[in-house]
Amino acid sequence: MISANGLLLLPLLAAVYLSLETQRARLMLLLAAGVLTLSAEVVLADPAEQLKSSLDLLLVCALMLLCWLGCRLMGRSSEPSQALLTALVILQALPLFSYKLLLAGLAGSWAQSLAHDLLSNATPPLGLSVMTFQAISYTVDSYREQVPTADWRHFGVYMTFFPHLAAGPILKASDFVTQLMERRPVTTDDARAGLWRIFKGLFKKLVLSDLMAKAGVHPVFADPQAFSSGEIMVAVLAFTVQMFLDFSAYTDVVIGSARLLGLKLPENFDRPYQATSIADYWRRWHMSLSSWVGHYVYRPLGGNRVVRWKIYRNVMISIVLLALWHGLSANFLIYGLLHGTAVCFYRWMREQAGWQNWSRRNPLQASAGGWLLTFSFVVLARILFKTPTFEEAALLWHSLLHSEFSAWPRFSPAFWICLTLGLFGCFMPNRWKMPLQQAFERGPLLLQGLLIAAVLMLGARLSDGQALAFIYRNF
Repeated sequence: MISANGLLLLPLLAAVYLSLETQRARLMLLLAAGVLTLSAEVVLADPAEQLKSSLDLLLVCALMLLCWLGCRLMGRSSEPSQALLTALVILQALPLFSYKLLLAGLAGSWAQSLAHDLLSNATPPLGLSVMTFQAISYTVDSYREQVPTADWRHFGVYMTFFPHLAAGPILKASDFVTQLMERRPVTTDDARAGLWRIFKGLFKKLVLSDLMAKAGVHPVFADPQAFSSGEIMVAVLAFTVQMFLDFSAYTDVVIGSARLLGLKLPENFDRPYQATSIADYWRRWHMSLSSWVGHYVYRPLGGNRVVRWKIYRNVMISIVLLALWHGLSANFLIYGLLHGTAVCFYRWMREQAGWQNWSRRNPLQASAGGWLLTFSFVVLARILFKTPTFEEAALLWHSLLHSEFSAWPRFSPAFWICLTLGLFGCFMPNRWKMPLQQAFERGPLLLQGLLIAAVLMLGARLSDGQALAFIYRNF
């Protein structure tokens, strides 16, 4: 997981990595970095959390061992059993599912007693979510004979690649392992592009996202009855922007870090708030997870190659699964059902002759109206995402609809500046971003390093010693 200390050590790791002559030595270095990242959770944990951290490490190690031994067992058979594949996938998903059951309070009384003793915080084991998805990907791709090598080093690096352990992007086994099989040169362009992504991600997280959260989002969601309808609406909009800034910032830092090592990770976002339909939104948001669900859930269920009602069923299962991955709660279930229903309704409407004729005659109105409806739906549904219980979501809705409407929301100038910059970043065309990127990449490497250090120091100054963790670390 990327941290401030990890970023300081990243240039040293990259320098050692590039100096190694063989790909085998590079793989061992990456594997060691991944193991140290996982082990650091135990070493750096408070004494009261040592037991939990140790069990977390054992859990992710057991997941890796199960995946490795299961794939080797399948590899020994000339025709691998589909029953064995199914059993392996279920066993690999079981730890994450059980953990989320405990966190949701849906397990039995004895399990809840254990959870009370061991799960002192609601943060899942580092790497468990990402490694579960990747273990299933590796197992299924191995079954399909799409993994180009069975070398344990490639498997180990694929499972423990340290930058992305907390929140992805989720890597497809057949794609990432292929990159690990050859010693790739790291060009100056790679280094400059990687540093730009790290700088951009740190600025979005430490300056915009965290400040916006502390100055407006957290106070309003903590006590919505103390605020007016206008202030609640602004805070809901700000949380929507914060979600994108926070998660895309993590992805930027991860992709930039990997680029410094000559590795290219998949993009996770493609301007999602510019989507003109809810289906388009899901193609742009958390793309690696959406792609994973599409590849390993939606298509095996039949995808679009079945009768119409089964297509709707497949869509609902896929999107509800995407929602419940965040947590087994009523809020996430309703969130998934709402989004799944919206996608199904859009697919149905798109097939209607009347809509097809009208949208062809009025492309601008169709596009603008589609964007407005999609963005409004996403913003309002975020209330379910932010509030931990349905009762709290209902309280916020009640306050939004029944509180007084003040003339001007009472937020600080810093909040408004961050919200404005965040919205500008969400909606400005890519061609407007290129001059900033090109100016950064053309600068001396020393200046780029100083700019990154400046953002870190500014973030520390603004945080008052209370830096916020990445939102998706909780999932």
